[in-house]
Amino acid sequence: MEARMWENSITERVQSTDRAKQRALAFQAVREGRVAPAATAEGRFVEFRFAAVHPSTVLRRLLDKEPYVFAPGLYNAGGVKLAAYAGFKAAYLSGFSYAVEEHGVTDVGVFSRAELAEQAARMVRASDYWVREQYVEHGDLRDPLPLVVDMEDGHGGFGHVQSLTRALLQAGVAAGHIEDQTEKRCGHLPGKVIVPAEKQIERLLAARSEADQMGYDDFVLIARTDAAGARYTPEGVAGSIDLAVERTLRYARAEIHHRRAIDLAWCEFKDQSWEAITYWARKVRAEHADLPLAINLSSSFDWTDRAHFPLYTFEMLADEGFKYLFMTLADCHSGRNGAWEFFKDIRERGIQAFPALQRREAESGTPSQSHNTLAGTKTYFTGGTVFGSGSFLAGDMRASDAEIAKVGTSA
Repeated sequence: MEARMWENSITERVQSTDRAKQRALAFQAVREGRVAPAATAEGRFVEFRFAAVHPSTVLRRLLDKEPYVFAPGLYNAGGVKLAAYAGFKAAYLSGFSYAVEEHGVTDVGVFSRAELAEQAARMVRASDYWVREQYVEHGDLRDPLPLVVDMEDGHGGFGHVQSLTRALLQAGVAAGHIEDQTEKRCGHLPGKVIVPAEKQIERLLAARSEADQMGYDDFVLIARTDAAGARYTPEGVAGSIDLAVERTLRYARAEIHHRRAIDLAWCEFKDQSWEAITYWARKVRAEHADLPLAINLSSSFDWTDRAHFPLYTFEMLADEGFKYLFMTLADCHSGRNGAWEFFKDIRERGIQAFPALQRREAESGTPSQSHNTLAGTKTYFTGGTVFGSGSFLAGDMRASDAEIAKVGTSA
């Protein structure tokens, strides 16, 4: 009797595995355009499956295919969704943005590596949710936004670097950058001190090794140098672009597991000078022509300074070898400016500011015009219908936010 029960249990597990494979193959046919999506939102919810590819592979494919990839600097899950709606193909978790927006302080190492990994996981999930929402609500198949994370100085010795790398990869992070400072601070704050190049190489090798040993060979590792603007250096010289070149070349030569440790190189520049940017890029690529570069088009720069006009373009940067471009505090500056304008209007005009805001939202086309759109509430209610919930019904969500608020209430 016991043998027969054991045999039945094995048979059920095999059948369950077979059914799972069949569902995966069925949705793969939808992805490849061989089968049309289900006709209803409920049907699409049932058949949807998240892609089985790690975000690091998605980012690596983008870097290989696109002339360049631009990612706005974000700090939370809502920002990731907004970036996805805006059409960006990647996202960036900025250390400074997270410090000021979630802790209310400057970027001087105020949060732990565990907290950083938790926030990254939320942002990765938000991207996944957006992918599901687009399919369930519209039948559109989209790619998630691979997330690049500010790993700062690695949060300690090589053991801490390994621990952080593991946590980020388990969270679904696609890439990370490690800087050569002695202690964490924003790259545009004064008084920076950098570690010996050997210490930075140790950090980079630890991160690369941990990713490879976990089987995430596509994890994109970015080496950042702060040597251009350092006040104190182990070399005993003032920080300069030439020192940044020397540091970058050493990091690019570092190898482990029969491969170069880093995938991109980044110099934190003091301003947006085209001459400094191209000088560093050309010196680095003279020795490592196959090494892609990254650049922070920082909010700390004065982009109105006419000394740097005419402004260069993304395409010009790509021609110089820059494949990953980003603005660290993009969401912080633009989002806070919008909130500031609204808050001032409320103070001046009271309730009259409310319709003015909604008109601006309608004119801009922002998905946050409907907070339910940004939150994916329709997909949530569709799931409720599929699960048999009597209180979450997909039909209740087919209206505007104001109309939805009245559903189920007395007249």
